[in-house]
Amino acid sequence: MNCKTLLAPLLFCSVLALSACDSSNTSDETAKKGTSILDGQATMVLPEGYVRMPQELLEKKYPASQRPKEAWYVESENGKVSIAFSVTKNVMSEAQIQQFAGMMKNQMKAFSPSISDVTVNGKKMSRLEITTPAADGKIFNVMQLSSLDGKLLISSFNVTEDLKDKYTQAGKDALSTLDY
Repeated sequence: MNCKTLLAPLLFCSVLALSACDSSNTSDETAKKGTSILDGQATMVLPEGYVRMPQELLEKKYPASQRPKEAWYVESENGKVSIAFSVTKNVMSEAQIQQFAGMMKNQMKAFSPSISDVTVNGKKMSRLEITTPAADGKIFNVMQLSSLDGKLLISSFNVTEDLKDKYTQAGKDALSTLDY
């Protein structure tokens, strides 16, 4: 048998094995870059334990008129903690976000919302924090409003009142990593 014939597969297997070992910071790099969202239009560093919400749960949890394009949730909490993304058809520039957030605050004044302006990865955004009633208690919402490709993007963190202290900071931190 030819020595080259034996060496070629051996060399190939060695390279393959070494490349598999060279995942030096793959998970760290993913954590820094974030999870691809909205069909690759953006990324966000999601907290540990979040998984993409299956379509059937998305349909059950959100009425058709308010259903987000995509949502991620803490599976172990049975849908009580989630981060959702909705790209609306509304034309919205970055310069209009603050004014739009003010209008939303006025519309929801019965729930005493608070509003803040933030800059995330160089983009100006507004956050609306509000607690709303639900069938089985109250839900704390942080809606981050921004402009993505000239359209209104609503990125929202939601958590039931009983889990608010446990998950809110991580949810806000995740919103602060939105990048597009």
